[in-house]
Amino acid sequence: MMGTEPVVVSIGKPEPFDDNADFFCPYSIEYAGKRKVSYAGGMDAVQALQLAMKKIGSDLAYLAKTEGVPIGWLQDTPGETGF
Repeated sequence: MMGTEPVVVSIGKPEPFDDNADFFCPYSIEYAGKRKVSYAGGMDAVQALQLAMKKIGSDLAYLAKTEGVPIGWLQDTPGETGF
């Protein structure tokens, strides 16, 4: 939560890059009427998903810092996003 605003994280299904053995995993973060869309790439679907979750954690930490409001998975754990 960002104050009372929900922060919604959506993670897409890892997909192979065109004509390549590598994969990418798309994700989006929605907050305060804004939406950030990005992805992470990996050697396989599992690595792409793992790296997407790490990137989401970094993006949420940056968002919390720039907005000046701790983001947390639960109300009593500010800064712990689950990613």
